Amino acid sequence: MPCPGHGVKEAADLPGGVLISHLKQEDNMKLRIASFVAAIALGANIASAQSIGIYGDPAGANCNLTAGVFQAFNWYILATLGGAAAAGTTGGEFRVDNWPATWSFNTITPNAGANLTLGGPLSGGCNIAFPACQPGSGGVVLLYAVNTLPLDAQSNRTVAVLKHTSPSNINFQCPLMRLCDIPVFTKICVSGGQAKINGPGNCTVAVERKTWSNVKALYNN
Repeated sequence: MPCPGHGVKEAADLPGGVLISHLKQEDNMKLRIASFVAAIALGANIASAQSIGIYGDPAGANCNLTAGVFQAFNWYILATLGGAAAAGTTGGEFRVDNWPATWSFNTITPNAGANLTLGGPLSGGCNIAFPACQPGSGGVVLLYAVNTLPLDAQSNRTVAVLKHTSPSNINFQCPLMRLCDIPVFTKICVSGGQAKINGPGNCTVAVERKTWSNVKALYNN
């Protein structure tokens, strides 16, 4: 009959086996980190493939907005499809930030196909939903059309799509879109687009990126 602790003695008698086991643990840890980094990279690629942005035309070709004082103009909030949302969307949740507070908004009109709109894109955040999948046209889906009257001059001002100030789901601290997997309506974080008012340069799409320090912190324990 084996005496108590016999298993421990056998492990002590086989230092090579202990070393091999330790190396395997290190290899497993490296593999886990590498897999996690790959998943983050894939996630970044997916996130950059779909976005909600601000444009001066309904086709999403121009996000540099030219606005003259006392000259009303239209601009559009569009969902750009791609990645997980390549087939279309059933809605979104977001806000438009840094729009001139002195400007007057004549109309803020949601897509006529929406069956639910809560809040407003320029007042803390909005939630827009469609009863059926919106495949869009040319890779974009109209969410809102806005008619604005500038009451003062603005130059090189950046406005951006950000998360709702009070997200409906605390796990989604981001602009989001809903997929076409009815009745699940899966939520995904998407990039928030930026537009320039009377400014030079190209428009950009903001993509949140993880840093290597964030990854390593997960394995500190």
